[in-house]
Amino acid sequence: MLFRHWIVALLGIGLLIGPAQRAQACPFCSAVSLTFAQEIAQSQAAAIVRLVEPPPAGALSPRAEGPLPKGKFIVVEAIKGADLIAEAGHTGADGTPIETILLEEKPVGTLFLLMGIEPPKLVWSSPIPVSERAVQYLRKLSTLPEKGPDRLAFFQQHLEDPDETLARDAYDEFAVAPYADVRGLADRMDPTQLLGWIENPKVQANRRRLYATMLGACGTKADAERIGAILANQELGPEKAEVRSGLDALIACYVTLKGPDGLDLIDELFLNRRGREIPFTETYAAVMALRFLGEESQSVPRDRVLASLRLLLAEPKLADLVIADLARWQDWSVIDRLVELFEKAEADNIFVREPIVNYLRACPLPQAAAALATLEKIDPEAVRRAATLAAFAGAVGAKPGDTSSTPTATGSGQTGADDDDGDPGDPSMARASAAAPTGAAPSMPAPPATEAEAAIASRIPAVLADEEATDNAPGIDPSKQQAVSPTLPPASAPPPANGGSDRAKWLLGAAVLLLIAVVSWSRLRAAGSGPSDR
Repeated sequence: MLFRHWIVALLGIGLLIGPAQRAQACPFCSAVSLTFAQEIAQSQAAAIVRLVEPPPAGALSPRAEGPLPKGKFIVVEAIKGADLIAEAGHTGADGTPIETILLEEKPVGTLFLLMGIEPPKLVWSSPIPVSERAVQYLRKLSTLPEKGPDRLAFFQQHLEDPDETLARDAYDEFAVAPYADVRGLADRMDPTQLLGWIENPKVQANRRRLYATMLGACGTKADAERIGAILANQELGPEKAEVRSGLDALIACYVTLKGPDGLDLIDELFLNRRGREIPFTETYAAVMALRFLGEESQSVPRDRVLASLRLLLAEPKLADLVIADLARWQDWSVIDRLVELFEKAEADNIFVREPIVNYLRACPLPQAAAALATLEKIDPEAVRRAATLAAFAGAVGAKPGDTSSTPTATGSGQTGADDDDGDPGDPSMARASAAAPTGAAPSMPAPPATEAEAAIASRIPAVLADEEATDNAPGIDPSKQQAVSPTLPPASAPPPANGGSDRAKWLLGAAVLLLIAVVSWSRLRAAGSGPSDR
């Protein structure tokens, strides 16, 4: 657990000084894979083909030896690059069949989508089986606007399509679309249908998140009451429990429709932990929803959102979840409380000191500078670590040649790998991987870094965070004592868009961050101030 909190501290700084990496997408949705449109755009040729000769019998057996099995296909229709396909000799009555790897057993006559690159010969992808309905779907992709609500209107028709391939692709299109486009579709959405999908326990969690986001754009206060009933009913039976998955989006939907008064219920259910047990996964989901509400929602004043976030400062072991958010939104009202947290930090919440230091660094008030000087006398190592982490975060996020002093921090749901059941895994790692919504960061003085630190930091690629928020899945609650894990569990990462090289860079960055954590932890223990049981 301790290692994880060093990572939390580093990425928490990124909420303040990390530059924007991409446009704000659907805030609670993570694309499962590239969309058909994206895959076709990345290819130079695409065609609907028909299988005419499957691989030899036995070639698909797990014990088969020799080269990978290949099938032969004839072109039925060119979707893209018709001239390149013709130049490669694959069209016409005497066209040469396309031969490419086929790793599944399909009958002759099955239709597939094939994509090719590197003309004139063309290297073909693995074939994707498609139905006759999917062929009609693919034909329409090139006629759609590149972006905007009119594009989403087409995919909305296929969100729960009987053809799972189309339903998945339609969901992914929404997941990568700007949130503004989702809101722009509001007058063409059906709230009754969306509520039906949300309340259906068989609907996948990632799709429930999307439908809750959509309902937040088009629903009514009556719809909010239905969502509130889901949030409040924490004793659902096994067959109904899935209705509360996608909790972060459900919370955001409820408050968006209910207005500021809706946060009273959220505070009671998920944030005010005094005297009662609340699963950490649920508290974290509420924090993710509050980040969204503070940036994107017009229905709740940010001051009211901040009041909810400040509730977690009463829980010393969870305060680090929100300190960076308070600084990013320039809430300087909690200096005294943070100083108290720093001074009273013990072995089980020592990790809170670094984010407190960086909050005080960001604060422009003289009171913060005086407090920082006092805290440095109490724990100079924590101040040094915070400065080092800030230096690394700045180097990770900065683009070559970028001299901006106040970059922005973004967050969306589209970067992380999202399994179909919506389970993000270990919620304490979700703390490290969650990014904040778009917002201008306050100026922060650049912390000192040695030449060696800067040299290492310059080699760390930007971290693509998995912003999948947590549901009510079982997880580790940092407010309870945990044993030290000798190694970090692997955090989920998005499939690299540029192939294996991006994955290698990501792994290198993760390894360097882990090394930093180990060194910091070792120095803490050597100084006699580090926790030994987390």
